[in-house]
Amino acid sequence: MKVNFILIAEGSSDLRLVEHIERILIEEGFEEARGEAPDLGRFRQPIGTTVREKIQAVVKYFPSAEIVFIHRDADNAGVDARRDEIMAAALGILSTEKIVPIIPVKMLETWLLADRELISRVAGGRHPPTELSSLPPIRQLESRSQTKSILQDVLCEASGLKRDSQLSAFRKRFSEMRARLVLDLDPDGPVRELPSYEAFRESIRQLVQKAHATN
Repeated sequence: MKVNFILIAEGSSDLRLVEHIERILIEEGFEEARGEAPDLGRFRQPIGTTVREKIQAVVKYFPSAEIVFIHRDADNAGVDARRDEIMAAALGILSTEKIVPIIPVKMLETWLLADRELISRVAGGRHPPTELSSLPPIRQLESRSQTKSILQDVLCEASGLKRDSQLSAFRKRFSEMRARLVLDLDPDGPVRELPSYEAFRESIRQLVQKAHATN
């Protein structure tokens, strides 16, 4: 089976989730998976910023998409509220069977913090990953807020840089490093210990099962 999908991302730094999703879809049973995360803000006719407006644009401009992944951080609203928000936004536009929500608790950075080995590698590998004191235990990650700031601090520690001028320059590369962390995130690595990630994987498994049942 082959599948085409569209990712509606929260921001440009999340676009590398496309490759991550492709890997998971193939791992879960598709022979080929091809995705795209269009920058809806660059369309000639302005597209709104709400989830509903983005779904309308995807249906209009990408009618061949068989699955639509929608990333919304849980933040303080919670997973159920975000899922309800996504499904309500699609009402009357797109079948909910074609939608897979991606809802990290509380932010996408939470998932990225799960893999200390990867963090160390992306930061330059100068500091042993087992000694990252600013990285909370994995079981605590989903209860932490402001994980974006935590990830910045952990990357700085992992870099091994000490001088303020070096760290200042290093922090300016955060978007680049974050994108690398998303791209290289191991679908079967430590992130599987996070309930919100496992819920995302389960939603994909269910989708694949339905696809097999109809073919």
